Amino acid sequence: MNLPTTEDRDPISIGLSKKSDEDVLSLLLQRQKDALNATETAIPEIAKAAEALQTVTVSGGKIGYAGAGSAGLTALADCLELPGTFGFPVERMRMLYAGGAANLLHLAGTYEDDEEAGFADFQKSGLGEGDILIAVSASGSTPYTLGTFRGAQAARTKTVALANNPDTPLLRQADFPIFLKTPPEIIAGSTRLGAASAQKAALNMISTLVALRLGHAVRGHMVNLVADNEKLRQRAYRILQDLTGCTAETAAEKLQQAQGRVKVAVLMIREGLDAESAEMSLNEHSGNLRPFL
Repeated sequence: MNLPTTEDRDPISIGLSKKSDEDVLSLLLQRQKDALNATETAIPEIAKAAEALQTVTVSGGKIGYAGAGSAGLTALADCLELPGTFGFPVERMRMLYAGGAANLLHLAGTYEDDEEAGFADFQKSGLGEGDILIAVSASGSTPYTLGTFRGAQAARTKTVALANNPDTPLLRQADFPIFLKTPPEIIAGSTRLGAASAQKAALNMISTLVALRLGHAVRGHMVNLVADNEKLRQRAYRILQDLTGCTAETAAEKLQQAQGRVKVAVLMIREGLDAESAEMSLNEHSGNLRPFL
């Protein structure tokens, strides 16, 4: 019987129990590497998805993520990380997860079979024309996730799909399909292994490229962060010193005056501006710090 790749069994899984711990771990790691390498073939599609996300972000649109089970957790991680890492506005982020927040602890599988719930969750999300929905499904046929796409199509919301099986319903329906050609899992069907690694890598590539293009990441620094804890304050001091050549004392003073906003503090130091004027200058350049450097 021909099985989808995500349900097939990796031949090297046979006899694993007879191998040493080190050999098993080496095989697990190798398959993770194989899965990540498979992401390389999808770079052209990943670039198109990043461009679509950038367009929505610049125009002030909302960014939604959708998924179920472990694929949904991968989507959720990206959704939660973007505001803190690159300063994407929290109020413009949406997460559609099968079973909702109550299902995050137990991951009950029944919710992913409910296409109508996906459709209903989309309708409640506030996403519409000018927004984008990024869905992750290893199988590419998860009913809940397909339901969110049905809602997106009706609302004229742009869609990005990441799937690990070819020619699946989710990929066919997406405006920007990304097929991640990962090998079968060592534990058949356990797509939290290689498939999830490829999904995470692809999402990282999309969001990081967009951050670079928008000037949220400059010279290897995440300049759009808001320093609201000690770790981030120390990081912000280092960023300010690197980008402006200022002293540690000046970095601390200006960051406080900028209320933890690194880009504002950079302009205050480099241009001799107060916080309000620095923010106005940034807004004139769509928040992009790079022209000032």
